[in-house]
Amino acid sequence: MGKIVVIGSMSMDFVVETEIVPVEGETVIGNRFSVLFGGKGANQAIAASRLENEVLILGCVGKDAYGEMIIDNFNQNKVNTSAIWKKDTSTGSAHITIKDGDNRIIIVEGANAMVDIEAVQKHQESILSADLVIMQQEIPEETVKYVIDYCYEHQVKVLLNPAPARKIEEGYIEKLDYIIPNELEFEVTFPKLSREEALSRYPNKLIITLGDEGAIYHDGNHFVKVQAQKCEVVDTTGAGDCFVAAFSSSILKGKTIEKSIQSACVASSIAIGKLGAQAGLPTAKELEEKIKNSSYH
Repeated sequence: MGKIVVIGSMSMDFVVETEIVPVEGETVIGNRFSVLFGGKGANQAIAASRLENEVLILGCVGKDAYGEMIIDNFNQNKVNTSAIWKKDTSTGSAHITIKDGDNRIIIVEGANAMVDIEAVQKHQESILSADLVIMQQEIPEETVKYVIDYCYEHQVKVLLNPAPARKIEEGYIEKLDYIIPNELEFEVTFPKLSREEALSRYPNKLIITLGDEGAIYHDGNHFVKVQAQKCEVVDTTGAGDCFVAAFSSSILKGKTIEKSIQSACVASSIAIGKLGAQAGLPTAKELEEKIKNSSYH
């Protein structure tokens, strides 16, 4: 069992399924509305917990009913909530429109914007005892940089999922153990490098997810592309978060990067089969069974 600290966002997702995406000034009739749990930090924490890791989530919620619901959801999924702060603001939210399995998302940061350096400093002992710290970018940039610096100084491994995308100074990329962007996030994070140049510069560190084409990395000698698993797509929301958690879980079990990416691809194929970022996140047993029946086995 790996010990993981996730520092990141948690929110409520308000999801509309529709056959028509309205243009400016247009009103259309949607098919279904759902209120679901989300936030990239929360998704990754719950995904890692379901894969039988010991997980602590560090972040903020508002002093509202949604915040209490989020904490209760973590408790039900066996995620340690002792590092969640309640702030005098609204809980973060994501407003998601789904058409033909693809999503468009507007995020309102709320309490997620208050995941500051002080909050991290209060829980440094937990960070120091972690096998891996996972972060995303739905929290303030200065907090992400502080954590990277702190973990690098104390030799704690860090995985950054640079989403939503923003430019990152090269010095911070050098301090990371793993960085996992999708194709669009890669272009923003590495604006001066081609995909091949970046992968070659950061072997066994940079892993680019390619949606239904899988993922690619460089092993120090050559490029390695791991093909995705064919599956029915219901909702791609949270697929990247599932990938990050499953990759991390596999790495902490001593698996190779290639095997860990294969595990992550299978886990993501399970996750996108249900509506919502967290509903389809697999358990360790479900993932193990799916891998046995995959093209990787």
